[in-house]
Amino acid sequence: MEENGTKDKIEIVKLKKDIEQVNRINSRIDIAIDKLTDVSTSIKSMLAVHSEKIARQEQVDEIIFEKLKDRAAEIDKVKADIELSLYQVEKRLLIEIKSLKNDIGARVGMLEKYRWIILGAAIVIGWIVSGNFSEIVGLMNQ
Repeated sequence: MEENGTKDKIEIVKLKKDIEQVNRINSRIDIAIDKLTDVSTSIKSMLAVHSEKIARQEQVDEIIFEKLKDRAAEIDKVKADIELSLYQVEKRLLIEIKSLKNDIGARVGMLEKYRWIILGAAIVIGWIVSGNFSEIVGLMNQ
């Protein structure tokens, strides 16, 4: 029976060791759970911060897009104004060119008229200076 008592004692010692190991494992698990809880809390706060940053960035993006739309509208307006100004300048230039063309045409016409008058006078003078001068003078004396 003593052998049974010894076996029981040995079994009890083994069970105590097993219980101590289980207790150590449980304490380690408790520590791990605490650490995981801390990590989870940290992750939640980081996610909240990142979520807030993303929301602010989205607001900034919306403001930037609105400003881009405003600038595009301003650019379109300026473009339309410039096109209108160019059209008006082109129209005035064409009118001025036509005016100059008419003025130059009138001047050239006048020069051509004087050219023909001078040419006619030169022909008459040439005819007079040629051999017919005596006949003309004779016709005048009669």
